[in-house]
Amino acid sequence: MYEWQLDDLYSSYESEAFQQDLASLAGFKDEMAVLTLEDTIESVKAVIDVKERLYITARRLSAFISLNLSTKATDEESTNYQNVLSNRLNQLTKLQAQTNRFLGDITVDTSQDPELADYDFYLKEMKKHHQYLLSDEVEEALSKIGRSAGQAWSSLQGFLTSQAEADFRGENKTLSELRNLAYAKEADVRREAYQVELALYDQLKDPIAFSLNNIKSQVLDVSEMRGYSSPLEQTLIQSRMSEETLDALLTAIKESLPTFRRYLKHKARVLGHKDGLPFYDLFAPMGESSQTFTVEETKTYLVDKFSQFAPDLAEMTAVFYEKNYMDFYPRKGKRGGAFCANLPFISQSRIMLNFDGTLNNVLTIAHELGHAYHGTKIQSHRPLNWSYSMPVAETASTFNEAILINHLLAEAATDDEKVAVIEQYLQDVTQIIVDIYSRYLFETAVFDKRQASFMFAPQLADLMLNAQKEAYGDGLDENTLHPYMWINKSHYYSSGLSFYNFPYAFGGLFSRGLYERYLREPENFVEQYGELLTKTTVASVEETAAVMDIDVTNVDFWRMALQGIDDYVDQFIELTSH
Repeated sequence: MYEWQLDDLYSSYESEAFQQDLASLAGFKDEMAVLTLEDTIESVKAVIDVKERLYITARRLSAFISLNLSTKATDEESTNYQNVLSNRLNQLTKLQAQTNRFLGDITVDTSQDPELADYDFYLKEMKKHHQYLLSDEVEEALSKIGRSAGQAWSSLQGFLTSQAEADFRGENKTLSELRNLAYAKEADVRREAYQVELALYDQLKDPIAFSLNNIKSQVLDVSEMRGYSSPLEQTLIQSRMSEETLDALLTAIKESLPTFRRYLKHKARVLGHKDGLPFYDLFAPMGESSQTFTVEETKTYLVDKFSQFAPDLAEMTAVFYEKNYMDFYPRKGKRGGAFCANLPFISQSRIMLNFDGTLNNVLTIAHELGHAYHGTKIQSHRPLNWSYSMPVAETASTFNEAILINHLLAEAATDDEKVAVIEQYLQDVTQIIVDIYSRYLFETAVFDKRQASFMFAPQLADLMLNAQKEAYGDGLDENTLHPYMWINKSHYYSSGLSFYNFPYAFGGLFSRGLYERYLREPENFVEQYGELLTKTTVASVEETAAVMDIDVTNVDFWRMALQGIDDYVDQFIELTSH
């Protein structure tokens, strides 16, 4: 019960649908090879037609394989088909590069054709990215090498962390289960789980250090070959986000750090610590709340709260439970954390998490359902317009969290319940602001160091500790930080996606600013919010924000989004100072 259903996608690898899609990839090679690529509207439409069908086919196949592997990391059949798919897509790389170059070279008046009008933004982006394309032969070689380079190192990190187990009080626990114990009520459980977790990471650190080094080395080499000034510039261009926006965001974050340190130091004192908060108590629950949840109770609660904001969000939530679109429980071989996979080709999504009944888990479900809701707003676009950039990817997810926190505070009957809710909120916002800032600092340092030298595990641990000290300051006890957080976060292990950290801060603060707007001006907000989410795949970050008259290049917007956190810290201190 409550393990996701893939039947709507494919029932098995032997299914006719899966095998037909796999076989059809060979046909695309022939089809793309005969495209004339003449500078005419009809030629452009022919190229787009092939790219659409190829994109849908490849995405269907990769989604089914990756979803299987996320819950069964050692599944041999899935791993085999992952390699088969990678091989077949690599055979199309050169032809893909040729068609991309064609679309980037030409100038087409999209207003002259309704079919092309939908792809006006897409074609402008192709022209922007055209300057970073390498020769067709080099593009093909990079794609092929990637299978035994970055992709392989990433798979190693995922495999080792998903399989690792350690004894905890007489029971084998996975890393995901040990991480969940950071939320335990008992202080000795949190502390001991942290110690066992670090010891387990210590056993994995050397091979994973090689993974991280080689992935980042590949990113640096390819980024330089393409003509980017740095991997960060490449990420910003891929994110459709200006450096001006990132600078404004980071400026506001750095200004806000004293507020978060004030919260952390007070929490430390309440828990009996003298020198800042130990890392293992970052997620220590405070206050008393009767709100623990079964899976069925999360359904009732979330459907009720979301229905008060947007009926279509509530309806979608109910469907996820009724059709088993979520995989809830941790087990060996299942990856840690949580994610939502949008599947626009079947107008659905799937969610994976590791549920243990805490309030934090309810917020996690709400977060991932936000991604799914975002998916419902973009699935009506043409296929090549289905992908949104990293910064706006976290908008709907963190907005859902804001909805829940507001309800939880309003419903709190006692001071103890208020403390529990406010502390949960401060925990979460500390993660998306302070911890994300530490991850950004760490990845920046890793790229800087990797240009000149290889970093063994102790050096990576030092970089992680330095980043945590700079971000958290005296809010954390520097003697009990987390030197292996670089192993824990899978976002570092991608050769095609760097700096997947600041987008969380962007999404968290952007949605917070949106929610403040909703509280002040609720009339027509839901409709405008839907328009904004729909815009995310066919506009830059700045253009998307402008749908609601927000200027994200202005630091004052980010300061406004952060303002209310001071009030929450004040309430928390007042309620816990007696």
